[in-house]
Amino acid sequence: MGLLNVVVGIEDPGKAWDAFVAAASTGHLMQSRAWASVRSDTGWTPIFLRLEDGTGIQAAALLLRRRLPGTSIGLLYMPRGPVLDWNQAEQVEQFAGALRQVACEQGVFLVQADPAVLEERVDVHDALTHMGFQRVEKQGLFRILQPVHVMRIPVDRYGGPEGLLAALPHKSRYNIGLAKRKGVVIVPRTDRDALRMFHQLLLQGGRRKGFPVRSLRFHEAIWRHCVQTGLGEYLFAEHGGQVVAVIQVLRFGPTAWFMYGASTGEDQNLMASYLLQWTGISRSWAAGCRCYDMRGVVSAKPSPEDPEYGVYEFKRRFNAELVSFLGEYDLVIGPRAYAGWRWLEQTVQRPAAWSYRLYQKLGGIT
Repeated sequence: MGLLNVVVGIEDPGKAWDAFVAAASTGHLMQSRAWASVRSDTGWTPIFLRLEDGTGIQAAALLLRRRLPGTSIGLLYMPRGPVLDWNQAEQVEQFAGALRQVACEQGVFLVQADPAVLEERVDVHDALTHMGFQRVEKQGLFRILQPVHVMRIPVDRYGGPEGLLAALPHKSRYNIGLAKRKGVVIVPRTDRDALRMFHQLLLQGGRRKGFPVRSLRFHEAIWRHCVQTGLGEYLFAEHGGQVVAVIQVLRFGPTAWFMYGASTGEDQNLMASYLLQWTGISRSWAAGCRCYDMRGVVSAKPSPEDPEYGVYEFKRRFNAELVSFLGEYDLVIGPRAYAGWRWLEQTVQRPAAWSYRLYQKLGGIT
């Protein structure tokens, strides 16, 4: 492999970027141009770094820059990136040099990454370590990265939704049918009113169950840049003309993601959540997706005693398989600032998390 051309900029790199990311084995929605626009609307500055040769893009990384409040320094974050051929040592080496150059030019003290690479890829871990990254574990408010453990349904392995349905546990098939028999109807929507209704249900569920909810600004950005551009939709479960539950599904390349969901609490006896997910799987397959990602679970080895075990069990009932990624990595550019960052994380994490939960229960999350 010869020396590749390094291209860096904040300008839209065009459709070739999405085509490369979507086709890569480690490509992800969060390395797409649409996601760059989402994060641009929510306080981050997207920077597109790519290595090219005469045939096109060979490596890419969407870098999100954010300045720390009250300072002149910031950090870079590669959500589910970078996207490159980890078997090409020269490519990895050149990418590492280009990344450090960008980090220095941007005046950041830290580069964070959580590549969409499976945990068993020890060679990729070694490559990241060689690049200067170190694996870290963060919690709560300071953890801006993505789930390490997710549940995925390889729908193509079953030949499509009908093959998957035949292979589901009897109880899952029964619950899908029961929802239909009880009159639950699934309505796909992409309009602005659907966005607002969806977010209101999220807020109600968050306050009821005590979990944080992203702001309307964030969800409106997803609606504008993903849903309105054909990369996703909201699925509403209605019963007797009333909405009882809703999920958001986003699609990019061969994968669909169940991103967020909420219910009124009246859907449990109706089994609406089963029909919602089944509809999400079926419609994603029809749109060209071959994998349905149900997103995160807390542990790689869930046990019935775990408070979140019910989430894992529900996803498993759709034959979703637990997949673990390598995890979170930090590339330290400014050691002193990074030491202060880690100290702040450890010092204020607990009271900050407590305050955040109280604030939400009082109705302050908007």
